[in-house]
Amino acid sequence: MDSNASIMGTLLLMAALMGFVLFLIKVTIPRIFRRVLDHYGSRLEIAEQIMNTRRAPVVWLRRPLAQMERTTNAQKLQRIQAQACRSSVKKLDAIIKFLKNANTFDTPDTKHMVLTELIKVRGEWLANGWASVEPDPDYVLLREREASENEGE
Repeated sequence: MDSNASIMGTLLLMAALMGFVLFLIKVTIPRIFRRVLDHYGSRLEIAEQIMNTRRAPVVWLRRPLAQMERTTNAQKLQRIQAQACRSSVKKLDAIIKFLKNANTFDTPDTKHMVLTELIKVRGEWLANGWASVEPDPDYVLLREREASENEGE
């Protein structure tokens, strides 16, 4: 009898552990998929924003813009701007690389058009520096207004 009871206890324990593992899988998998989709979706959204404005997204420039507001030294200001430009070009390079390997386009022509446009923007950023990277104030205000309207709903 004791051996049957210990086998039953072991089976119950194993069933409880399997139930717990299945619960963890059920909870974790959707979170992982949501995170992956958010990550890829944000890259696509940023690429679209860059193509529309031909400027770096504000998300990339929050820290440099805050530093520029605090500084009064002209040399330091130029250094911050140059650093922000280099950083934006690196991030754009990462998006271009992602889109080259991504399978998110309807046709190869669309993919080629998007990549060509982003490479042109990259060239503009390298040639013109901060003046071409700096966020467009009108676009920033429009996005902030859209965000506040969406929060109110």
